[in-house]
Amino acid sequence: MIAQTLPTPTAPAAILALSKAFADPLRLDVLRLLQNNSFGVMELCHITTTPQSGMSHHLKILTGCGLLETKREGTSIFYRRAMLPQNGFLSDLTKTFLETLDQTALSPELLKTRQEIYDDRSQQSADFFKRCAAQLKENQDLVASFEHYSGCVGDLIGNENLPRETRVIEIGAGESPLLTSLSSTFKSVLVVDNSAEMLKKTKARVQQEQLKNVHFMLQDYDTLTLDFPADLLVCNMVLHHLPAPAAFFQKAAGLIKPKGKLLLIDLCPHQQDWTRDICGDLWLGFEPDDLDLWASASGFQRGQGAFLGLKNGFQLQLKIFTAHSL
Repeated sequence: MIAQTLPTPTAPAAILALSKAFADPLRLDVLRLLQNNSFGVMELCHITTTPQSGMSHHLKILTGCGLLETKREGTSIFYRRAMLPQNGFLSDLTKTFLETLDQTALSPELLKTRQEIYDDRSQQSADFFKRCAAQLKENQDLVASFEHYSGCVGDLIGNENLPRETRVIEIGAGESPLLTSLSSTFKSVLVVDNSAEMLKKTKARVQQEQLKNVHFMLQDYDTLTLDFPADLLVCNMVLHHLPAPAAFFQKAAGLIKPKGKLLLIDLCPHQQDWTRDICGDLWLGFEPDDLDLWASASGFQRGQGAFLGLKNGFQLQLKIFTAHSL
């Protein structure tokens, strides 16, 4: 049993502040919205139809008692659930309350307006790819060219001893040479992309390299359905383009067969805001612990992984997760 920190003379004030934070229906809505999400102030205002001044007041209360924290994404500030201390004297109470709160479904109105925010983020990404598809690979190589981490990817996949018959899905393959490697290693690869322009680029590369076992699907990831589950799902430098990164894992759990693999490659947190304009990034990297937490919450078990520092200052994280067996 882990010993908890004993209450201090200021404990009554802390208990009162926590009770006050929970004693408002709008603040409860905000806490539920931020369960596995990050939103800016104006996004939360839109979702809850609350004026900015009122929302800022509620966020100050929730942040002040340690329930929320801010995360800077370049010049933007997002709110998210705070990581609870393991041995604080209010930790058990807070954890129990939040777990109970998370079992309460969001209202249809909140689900609708939250989806509007997701749709707006998706549209930003789609507009970028439509506008900049021609020079995207060149721009993305400024951040992380595949040649700098191809060896590590090969080692991770090789260590899994996956059979030749493995069914592979790659989300948003673009013009990355990774697709060539997957095609030569496995029996079939399905490329899924929500951008017609980027899928056209992928098809051109496949035709040029005469890859005969690659298939294509123009489809939004969040509405993707499959006739057969995948053995391996690959997400290579795509997660930071998605409107709801945590939801990616929830969807992936329904696309991968039990004990199937998820290969995720993305950036660690950075503050290079220019990647929004040049590469269309919605998120400036991810905390490794966040990825592990989202994956675990969706039924994945963390497996092998690696971190690679690049000469330009960016750091890559490469992770393999295993879907839980039924």
